[in-house]
Amino acid sequence: MSVRGVLTALIPLSIMEANHPSTDASATFEHELKELIISAYGRGVTIEDMWEFPGPVSDAPNWRVTIEKVPPAERTYDPSLLEE
Repeated sequence: MSVRGVLTALIPLSIMEANHPSTDASATFEHELKELIISAYGRGVTIEDMWEFPGPVSDAPNWRVTIEKVPPAERTYDPSLLEE
């Protein structure tokens, strides 16, 4: 399944859980999204993008998801060694 397909599957889950908000539901959503992004990155999928998901009905809000890669502040390796 593509990253977009998985995100589409995850967003309705969070909308349903919004009716009964809990920190557990938020933590589960965050964990699953983190795992999805790391797994996709590990498989070489280009995941930096912005997606918009319409709500299930016209009165429901739309959702925008932006995924942006942020390089570490300090590298633990010397990139010049990889170029040789």
